[in-house]
Amino acid sequence: MREFDQGFFHLDHPAEGVPHPSSRYMLSGWVVGKPGWHFSDVRVRYAEAVWPGVLGELRPDLVAHFQTEQRDLPAQFDLLITLQPGTAELVFEALETSGRWFPLPTIRLNISGPAAVPRTPDPTAPVNAAELIRVLWQLLRAQASNPSTPLDELVRQVAGSLPYPRYLRHPTPPLRAFFHEPAMLTRAGFGRVLVDGYLFHDQQAVRRVLATFDLLTWQPLAYGGLSQIAPQLYPQVPNAVHSHATGYVDLPAHLPQPVALRIYVELEDGSRQLCSAQLTSTYDVEDEKRPLPTVSLFFLWRASRELRRQLAARGAGLESGGAWLRALWAMGKDYYVRAPQRRSAGPCTASDPTPVTAQPLGPVALFTHNLNYEGAPLFLLEYARELAGAGGAHLTIYSAEDGPLRDAFAALGTEVRIMDVTPLATATTDRQWNTALAILGASIDLSAFRLVVANTLPTYWAIHLAHRARCRSLFYIHESTTPAAFYLGQRHGPLRARAEAAFSLATRVSFLTAATRRYYEPLARRPNYCLNPGWIDLAALDAHRAAQPRAALRAQLGIPAGRKLVINPGTVCERKGQHIFAAAVDLLWRRHPELAATAEFWMIGGRHTLFDSALANLLTQLGRPNLRVLPESDRVYDFYGAADLFVCSSFEESFPRVVLEAMAMEVPILSTDVHGIPEIVRAEQEAMLVPPGHSPALADGLARMLREPDTARRFAVNAQRRVRENFGAELLLPRHLALARTVAADRSASH
Repeated sequence: MREFDQGFFHLDHPAEGVPHPSSRYMLSGWVVGKPGWHFSDVRVRYAEAVWPGVLGELRPDLVAHFQTEQRDLPAQFDLLITLQPGTAELVFEALETSGRWFPLPTIRLNISGPAAVPRTPDPTAPVNAAELIRVLWQLLRAQASNPSTPLDELVRQVAGSLPYPRYLRHPTPPLRAFFHEPAMLTRAGFGRVLVDGYLFHDQQAVRRVLATFDLLTWQPLAYGGLSQIAPQLYPQVPNAVHSHATGYVDLPAHLPQPVALRIYVELEDGSRQLCSAQLTSTYDVEDEKRPLPTVSLFFLWRASRELRRQLAARGAGLESGGAWLRALWAMGKDYYVRAPQRRSAGPCTASDPTPVTAQPLGPVALFTHNLNYEGAPLFLLEYARELAGAGGAHLTIYSAEDGPLRDAFAALGTEVRIMDVTPLATATTDRQWNTALAILGASIDLSAFRLVVANTLPTYWAIHLAHRARCRSLFYIHESTTPAAFYLGQRHGPLRARAEAAFSLATRVSFLTAATRRYYEPLARRPNYCLNPGWIDLAALDAHRAAQPRAALRAQLGIPAGRKLVINPGTVCERKGQHIFAAAVDLLWRRHPELAATAEFWMIGGRHTLFDSALANLLTQLGRPNLRVLPESDRVYDFYGAADLFVCSSFEESFPRVVLEAMAMEVPILSTDVHGIPEIVRAEQEAMLVPPGHSPALADGLARMLREPDTARRFAVNAQRRVRENFGAELLLPRHLALARTVAADRSASH
């Protein structure tokens, strides 16, 4: 056993100091981190190449030796390598939780005998058509971003990052498994990856199937469903029938690509073992937002040929024939629909509005996707108060879903109507979509309104209704994404195309941040875009602080004196990144247990969704008693009043209300550095900002903000000053009212 700065390392096989014949070797050993250090992968540098290992075999003997809290210690690694004659200097490296490779002790072996035959990829495991199509989409986006780069170089860059062969460990009979997801290239949506395949034991029943990328969090897969593949391959084994395993596994953003997935199985006899390991490269939601080049089916054909040529040169087997041609044809049709037929018309920003006489707005129709306690509907509620009060508007609210804010809108004296937009969302052809829109329009007489306001991208259909009724319209966009990415996985045809068309049909399109507007600039056909920040009702927050003293709130919430409260408010969902926050708190416990024990970590916004269940499973596995999820609450200001630190762990935000609330309530802020957030709070001035999906960086941020109260307080004071100077409702609501008046009076509206 050798000790190094971060842990302990030992090579079990082959032995040092003994001559070995040149051959393909299976190196075996183990690596264990010291307290606060954790390793998730191992590799070797040898002969100007990098050889990936498989770290994760369970070593209960090391649990006893190092007296760890874990039941199983995934410390053993295996690594297949081809060694040539001479002195082989094997430079071992281990991947630490932060995403950095650390050097392990170098091993030198004396290799003799004739040269070994290099390893060649297994041609019996071809890359299927679906995998190739994913790579082609990445190529198209790369071409749009680098139009002057030669095609062969683009393919070399994209295809060169793909792991092939991707299977590092196959199960040993009587254990059998195959997972087609994750594939060679896989989507990591908001830090989660789909795992799907089959797994069974010839004789024993399977109790649980677990999967992990970082060997820190092992997430259970749903197991026991009917497999469509295994019974055909193993008709003689009854256990093959109900062997389907599927689920989503967290992928920390800081792990270097490609990443290794490890699958573990727990059998009926209580044993647990590593079943399989495979590599994958991933792309995320931001990649999906990257623009596509203008339509060129010829370029698609050339790119597919070059991709297949370069992969074949690497020894990859490729699916061909009818399956490949059908997949390529389907992609071509999708590309034709999704890609821009032409480039943006040029400048998209509207000129400054001409001042309009302050006269009553009259009838105004407001459209929203729901009436829940969420940022966008709350934005619309305060906007409606301004229009009805200072603007003298007579409002009618149309919503695609009912919700708890209905009474608040009704209290303004407005009529609230719930609309069924399901036929629009399920339309598969232009004709079906137009018919559904006509039926919906027949139930709403928009001709009587001076202005239609559509709030959020999902209400794009209201802009089309306004256009048909020859009514002026204002489109508020809260989403930092593109229509193509927003509707990914749904029918791209009429739905996505009509959503994009709404940007040219609207009289004005208003964005809350410049970061959000950039996603939509390719859709501009005329200068009708404008930028108007969101706001916060400072008077209401000041009144709450005055009426609810901090000490009383903390007592009500059960927070003892001297104990810190860290809050992460927001609807529990993948986009908000609560799973990353939970992993960060777990890392804080591992690295700074004394500090982690001084605080409560609360996520406020729990519901009853599949992601809520997955998050609950994760919290159970982590077992941190001071980390919990609280349900959605209409008294969220109480939590701000009691908090010592506010955290936003989102992957995607345009102009989050929760950040403004934290600023106004003078709570120190730790947030991900995404989209509109740095336009609200600036790094190291009003907040500490970290990369999205990066749990180690978030853990470091928690440690810093809890350890440096003076720094946290300085950020909080600066943030409150900034929100009062720039984002108060009394400053910005008149600006939004002036925009509404300008649009209502615009005689150049598109009809």
